[in-house]
Amino acid sequence: MSDLLTDPRWIHAAASRWFAGKGSAAVPVAITPLDWIVPPGGSGPAVRSEILSVAYPDGRSEDYQLLLSYRVDRLAGAVIGRGLDEGFEWVHDATRDPQAIIALLSAIRGDGHGADWQAHLAFDALPADPRPVRVFEGEQSNSTVFLGRSALLKIVRRLEPGRSIDIELHEALARAGVTSTDKLLGALSATLPGGDGPGVQVDLAMITVLIDKARDGWELACAEAAAGHDFSGPAAGLGSALAQVHAALAEQLGTSTLSGDRVADAMADRLASAAAEVPQLTEYVPALHGIFDALRGHDLPAQRIHGDFHLGQTLLGQDGWHIIDFEGEPLKSLEERRSPDSPLRDVAGMIRSFGYAAATATALTRADRERWERSCTDAFVASWTGADQPSRQDDTLSAYVADKAIYEVVYEHRNRPDWVHIPLNTLRALAAPGASGSQR
Repeated sequence: MSDLLTDPRWIHAAASRWFAGKGSAAVPVAITPLDWIVPPGGSGPAVRSEILSVAYPDGRSEDYQLLLSYRVDRLAGAVIGRGLDEGFEWVHDATRDPQAIIALLSAIRGDGHGADWQAHLAFDALPADPRPVRVFEGEQSNSTVFLGRSALLKIVRRLEPGRSIDIELHEALARAGVTSTDKLLGALSATLPGGDGPGVQVDLAMITVLIDKARDGWELACAEAAAGHDFSGPAAGLGSALAQVHAALAEQLGTSTLSGDRVADAMADRLASAAAEVPQLTEYVPALHGIFDALRGHDLPAQRIHGDFHLGQTLLGQDGWHIIDFEGEPLKSLEERRSPDSPLRDVAGMIRSFGYAAATATALTRADRERWERSCTDAFVASWTGADQPSRQDDTLSAYVADKAIYEVVYEHRNRPDWVHIPLNTLRALAAPGASGSQR
């Protein structure tokens, strides 16, 4: 392991936005190469996935995918290290190596399999010319590469056994005829070594249609907030799009109920863990317990949901809103993200995202930012609820908003400390005496 601590692949992964182990004393235990997707010997780079296995002091372990290109030449802006494979001088992050991505697409469009990887294409819909190839520079828990003007390649970073939740839910929405998402074109999977057993199946990547002339929901909302423009109309459209997704997932994958007592207990446990890591939460703990206690004694409708719904998971195209990225909250376990949950978790996620967008509008007064956030929230919730659906109690939604803000406090503490005041301000408002309504 001592050699791995200085391995440039580990150093690259540990510093990457998609690595979820920051601040958790993660250590590398193995880097295992899979079969070449683009073998050596050609005129361009060789490409393969390598599996980084990490361990934590509490006994947990995780596997991450490194998609790497090996070249004899050095590609500025993509290089990770050198001398890691015999016959190659330089190793690169393949998502930043356009030639490597083009070669990868050619390989999976061809025979579409290697010794331990397989491509699954719904139909021959990959772009004939994927140029220009460029990586998405925004913050993501995976890595996305634009393939010309027609498709996206999403590289799954934290690998989990079985089907990718993102792919599974995309397939369910396609069966239901939902158009307010991005169409799935294909996927890339692999069989990881499993000791003496048959190995573990994982999904490595997915390819989806690129929504034409779409605007990023987060960037759009922030621009409108900064300008002081009313955003309630687009917020209402988001509510309708989410309602369509929820209805389709319920139809395709079924519904159930959750014990309000168990939900409240789980929220309280997450609060305790968060307060132990972020001491600023301590003063709000008693009031937040009171919010969670409002769930007790009730059964809550549950189903499969998006799981990490915020403005950055939306695109406004010429035909309306599209909801993307269905893998769920990156800090939660696979079991948590695959389990049915209240649709109010998605609603709370967007409410918090409106709060973040408002917080970026620093030229506005605090009162104007609060009014902007409230108008978006009211329009969104009213549209999501719809006249033909039962109303949701504000106290139940308040619990989910608080739970989401607690998650955000931990995330910001680990990744963006300068932003931790945003969710803390929300929790302060929720915990204030006499607070009421969907955000107390």
